Amino acid sequence: MTNKDNAAIDYFNDKAEEVAAQYNALNRELVHADLLSLLPEDQTLQVLDIGAGSGADADMFAEKGHFVVAAEPAAALRELAMKTYDNMNIIWNADVLPEMAETCRAQMSFDVILASCVLQYLDEETRFKALEKIFSLTNVGGLIEVLAPVSPTREHQFPLSEGEVQKFIDDFNNSSEAGKQFEAVIEKTIPDFGGRKALDGSDAAFRLCIIRRLG
Repeated sequence: MTNKDNAAIDYFNDKAEEVAAQYNALNRELVHADLLSLLPEDQTLQVLDIGAGSGADADMFAEKGHFVVAAEPAAALRELAMKTYDNMNIIWNADVLPEMAETCRAQMSFDVILASCVLQYLDEETRFKALEKIFSLTNVGGLIEVLAPVSPTREHQFPLSEGEVQKFIDDFNNSSEAGKQFEAVIEKTIPDFGGRKALDGSDAAFRLCIIRRLG
């Protein structure tokens, strides 16, 4: 999750055990199957998990031998995750989008960045700042996974419009002065593998966009 307002952080602190149990029950390799299919084999990757939540995704990558920075600002959720997934390959912090202050101070960059179900907690203007920050932290050839609900599934969420991420990519590429270029390599809609309903009563579904840095 992110730092759009304290209400969203409070929500995840209050519901930390419920949320963690829900996330941990899912097959994370199924959720991230498209991203995993694009990763190089036999190579240790630097992974940033933004809004790391229960720690299940961070642990999945760490168990594969990758080095993971897991950023989760909800203290109760982060502390629970650290107890559940005590893995030496994971470093935890409380960073939030769009600042990512601790990660930036460490001058780190990443081969894989997960922005899984986080951008919906930011309004449109702040989402663009967040994506700029994410792009700035991505290595050449690196992959970014953006996953967001088609319709809000929890309180304190803003809907993302269809094509919004692609528009940002196009605008960024057109204005890039440093030669950085990105492309969407996968865009699709996937179901909620936990069978949840959105707040409007429809079956929950998510827009998936996987982005590669070209240069």
